[in-house]
Amino acid sequence: MLTTFMNRSQKGSAWVLVFTLLGGSSGAVYAQASVYRCVDANDKVSYQAQACPISQAGKRMEVKGGSETSTPTIKPEASSTRRNSEGWNLPLSTGEAMQPTARTMPAPAAPTRGAQNQTPSMPTPAGASQQRVLAPVATPQGTAQWGAGADVIVVSAYEFSASVTKLHVNHPNAPVLLVLTSYGDTQWKVLPSPGTRIKAIVLASNDRMSTVLAPPEVPVLHDELPYAVETANVKFRQLISKLNARYGVNKVTGFRGGYRLPELVPVSGPFTPDPNLSLDGIRPEVPRVRMNFDLMSTDGRRLPWTNTGPKESKRYAGIVSGGTLSGVSFAVSESGSEAYKLEGNGGTLVWMPQGLGGPSKPVALPKSLPELSWGSGMAWDSRKGVLAIVSFGGEGYFYRYDTRKQQWLSARSLQNRDLHTLALNSETGGYVSISANAELLIFSEQGELEEVRPLAELLPDLGSTYDRGNGRLEGLTVAASGGTVAVVNVRNATVTYIWTYELGTRKAQLTYKMLE
Repeated sequence: MLTTFMNRSQKGSAWVLVFTLLGGSSGAVYAQASVYRCVDANDKVSYQAQACPISQAGKRMEVKGGSETSTPTIKPEASSTRRNSEGWNLPLSTGEAMQPTARTMPAPAAPTRGAQNQTPSMPTPAGASQQRVLAPVATPQGTAQWGAGADVIVVSAYEFSASVTKLHVNHPNAPVLLVLTSYGDTQWKVLPSPGTRIKAIVLASNDRMSTVLAPPEVPVLHDELPYAVETANVKFRQLISKLNARYGVNKVTGFRGGYRLPELVPVSGPFTPDPNLSLDGIRPEVPRVRMNFDLMSTDGRRLPWTNTGPKESKRYAGIVSGGTLSGVSFAVSESGSEAYKLEGNGGTLVWMPQGLGGPSKPVALPKSLPELSWGSGMAWDSRKGVLAIVSFGGEGYFYRYDTRKQQWLSARSLQNRDLHTLALNSETGGYVSISANAELLIFSEQGELEEVRPLAELLPDLGSTYDRGNGRLEGLTVAASGGTVAVVNVRNATVTYIWTYELGTRKAQLTYKMLE
């Protein structure tokens, strides 16, 4: 029987998810594992299988209960009105349509600590809803709690089919915080159904030229937020993170997005459940198997990791080599006394006999081998004195160099696959790499390509590591130990995801995650 319960440490910095597997009375098996939710000094959240370090005590993310400060009710204009066929307010005295207006406010900055305890107050009207606010200033009081007590609905697009985009919002269940983001510009026309109350509207576009027409009692705030055409995308992770910091949004109730939105967009439930709509997104699991490996720092040091996070819960933010830094590739001996590095767009291998940063000497490539271009990944089998290199762009090759005899051994075609990393499996003597299409490549000791395994559909939440459609998977690196491979995502020199892939069962788990 599998039982699950949650326990919160009173003195530490973690929420602990405890999974207990209980067997029957005959041959019973008992196993217990925990996932810790840790918050560091910079308020970065990570999930890992080991306890949070003591230094993070008091940095726990607080979850508020029913006593949370409520958001003041936004009252409509005092004059009596009725709705026309499109939902706009009409004065009962004249029957003539009013100019649809909205309270317009400037863009917010991230609220300072304690801002939630300030007395919230709504700003006074600042002209028509078409007014454009082009420069952000300090956050008006009260916006930090806009997400409280409201259902957040996000509508986002890259571009639009028409200059005016109508939103028919039908959500009478709860007040709505409506978030409208885009790359291109449009005039949003918000048409709530009877019984639907729009609490506020947050508006953002790339050049800040979009406008919104809304009922006059609804405050509108211009902000700088990314657009997101899908939820399984790094753009959406960035969006919800900013919504949390600025408006107290912990989850999004509904999402309507696409590359190009039509002229009419119906916004009504029921909304499809999606774990990506929460601030934490998809959470990691306790791994079925454990492994240890090293990652290289940007200055050539070995950083000890496990597939559940950094060893001893240390923080290596901003110093991990890989990902967007994959163009700077190097290999360092176990003692650090000798190193090799790729320079000049990866086309020149240099030897550093006194270690990384010391004097260097170019290593000439014989004319009998294909020209080295865009070398990207290196792995050094120091026991056998063999340095392996992979390149990307064009056909691509797997090179082997004997560091003891100082001679090139071979170059084998990668068959037009772009590889950005290479790792030695010390237990098998072979190598593993991962392509820009999230394919795991398995090589023999001689650099022969033995197998290609597509992983894109197996790695949970992979889409949230990059901007699909506008970018490539350039953040992935790998480590291997026997039958287990760690697929690591490095973003801005920081490890943000670790997946554990079992070669035998062909199964993958998300086993570590840091929220950006």
